[in-house]
Amino acid sequence: MSREALIRLYDLTPSQPLLDALSSATASRDAAPVVPLFKGAAGPRAHSFVELHQGGTLLGRCSINAKGPGTVDACEVVAPAERAGMHWLLVHVALERLQWLGYAYAMIEVNEYADHFPSVLRQAAWWIPDSTERKSAAARDDKSLEWADLFIDFRTWTPSSTPTSLTVNGRDLWVRRPEASEELLIVDWLRETFGGGWASEIHRSFSRDPISSVIVVDRNKELPPKDRLLGFLAYDTARLGMLSAIALVPETRGRDLSLATALIEECLREARASGMTYAVLGGVGSARLAALRAFSALWTIPGSCPGIFGRGVRN
Repeated sequence: MSREALIRLYDLTPSQPLLDALSSATASRDAAPVVPLFKGAAGPRAHSFVELHQGGTLLGRCSINAKGPGTVDACEVVAPAERAGMHWLLVHVALERLQWLGYAYAMIEVNEYADHFPSVLRQAAWWIPDSTERKSAAARDDKSLEWADLFIDFRTWTPSSTPTSLTVNGRDLWVRRPEASEELLIVDWLRETFGGGWASEIHRSFSRDPISSVIVVDRNKELPPKDRLLGFLAYDTARLGMLSAIALVPETRGRDLSLATALIEECLREARASGMTYAVLGGVGSARLAALRAFSALWTIPGSCPGIFGRGVRN
């Protein structure tokens, strides 16, 4: 029976020692080393391939992003070799390629040669739970992780009827994708309200086509422009395939969970519509249980703290 694993790419060890070992094992004194080659694509989310070559000989090929962004698909071993080892080496090189392209996670199918699933990949893997498991939020959480990432499988996720227009504390609000003309206003507001890190993330979302963020806006046009902005959430900014931290202005936090739920759900809808088969919510802290209760398809990812966060230089 096929199983799927989510690989923490930031915990992945380099494949070069394995490539060197294969070169030593298969090469004569004058033969070429085993090297990876990458078949280019239109962008980091597009379907492409990685190959292993030795001299003029193709040893094998592995597909990436064929089943959606951040996925490793079928591998084909071409040249005579120890097939299980070559298969998993191809997967390893494909995972490194996704990491280089900007992903923090990748999904792989552990089916063929499952008995030989190597420890170098297993130590960075989390087995994706069966979608039919309906555990409580507490049972799906890992309390040892203070700021964990959360996984959602879009293939089994059913959006609710959460409205994009709602009333919170007497204010008529709108949850929507921002317009390009709003970029400078939103970036300035975020820098002043939350700091340069999140401002940088939403700035990057405007370089995506379509824009990969969602904002909360007060419909009252009599208010100053920055007072109308109440929150944001983005995807494909901190890393490809990830949602950034959710941000709401202090006066709205904890008042009505429907606002945070609407913001997350609309961003998930946008991410799924972009072609993603799964997404990761990055670094969810004290609000994790609330998020797990609101979205039954969410799961805490073991080993995901600190993940990619805490590595950047902050001012």
